[in-house]
Amino acid sequence: FGCYSMRTVVAVITLVACVHAGIWALAGNNTAAPNFNGAQFPSLSYAPYEKSAEQNATANLKTIRADMKLLAPYTRAIRTYSSTNGSELIPAAAAEQGLKVNVGAWLDKDNERNEREVRSVIDLARRYNNVNGVVVGNESVFRGEMKIADLIKTIQRVKKSVPVPVTTGEIWSVWRDHPELVSAVD
Repeated sequence: FGCYSMRTVVAVITLVACVHAGIWALAGNNTAAPNFNGAQFPSLSYAPYEKSAEQNATANLKTIRADMKLLAPYTRAIRTYSSTNGSELIPAAAAEQGLKVNVGAWLDKDNERNEREVRSVIDLARRYNNVNGVVVGNESVFRGEMKIADLIKTIQRVKKSVPVPVTTGEIWSVWRDHPELVSAVD
């Protein structure tokens, strides 16, 4: 660019960027959702708390039943993230609508809470025949709230205690970096 001034180069680059952005804006690259036509999702993740609810809110059976009734036409199964604070009510409400449930145990740095979650998820998997799997932890290693060895020990404990498959919910890099996790789950 030796013969051109820096201002000229910046002006040309700016012009090209603006034209490019304008073309994208005019193209209106909006995509409509596909027509669903009554088909069902294999599973939907569900948390029974209103958007404005505090983190430690407790769900109620009336709300969960209403939600299950609304969701039943669109899915065959529900996946939960926790099994306490009202989430333990989900399998019974889901069963009323013919829905299967993958119950989750939320694990973090709070060992007492973790113990409540594990006991609850084991109880739910034993008690309800519509529970078809258990998810122990939800990005617990990724969030830095649990060591991989502790997660694996918890998974093994749950596997020994329930009649359904057990897994965990971690992101791809955790699975890649910890192949021993693959051996620990069903």
